[in-house]
Amino acid sequence: MRLIISVAGFCSVFTSAHGQIFGGISDAGTVVLSNTQGEEAKTLIVAASLIDAPVKAGKTGARAPLPYASSAKEFLPFIDEASGVYRIPAELIHAVIAVESNYNPRAVSPKGAQGLMQLMPATALRFGGGDAFDPRQNILIGSRYLRWLLDQFNQNMELAVAAYNAGEGAVVKAGYRIPPYTETMKYVPNVLAHYQRALRIS
Repeated sequence: MRLIISVAGFCSVFTSAHGQIFGGISDAGTVVLSNTQGEEAKTLIVAASLIDAPVKAGKTGARAPLPYASSAKEFLPFIDEASGVYRIPAELIHAVIAVESNYNPRAVSPKGAQGLMQLMPATALRFGGGDAFDPRQNILIGSRYLRWLLDQFNQNMELAVAAYNAGEGAVVKAGYRIPPYTETMKYVPNVLAHYQRALRIS
């Protein structure tokens, strides 16, 4: 059976995923997630071995750490704090961190983006400043930026995630669609696939 979901809004849920997840952008400009490779979902986003890996339960009353990286657990308090302060699903913050830095707080991109959520210095300054290599500050600033983007794009998660990667100006210039940049067209379904997986196992 082939399952395809176009993620067009904030609350889409990838509820029946089994095996691999492929992603892509449809002709209409929406993100497509599928459990089989096809014309609109060509790129492998999450491998079967990752999707089907069992998650051990945590202590009673505690959420089990999401198995993106062995170091994810230490950042849970900061992610939960940012989720509460900025009213963003913790799963979305996890997804952005997983794709941006794979939970490496010292990560630096060739373009100069820093830390867990890969903040550009100008963006970090714009949304509060602080030390981009401090995990708590990085997550709070990055989440504040995500909240702002969600508000700017009427809670459309696809566009907010696209703007996180390409900048809000690029999304506006593209007619409030995902900009036709190769990196962004891969980035958006990748983040959303991680987000849907996190919803499934959280």
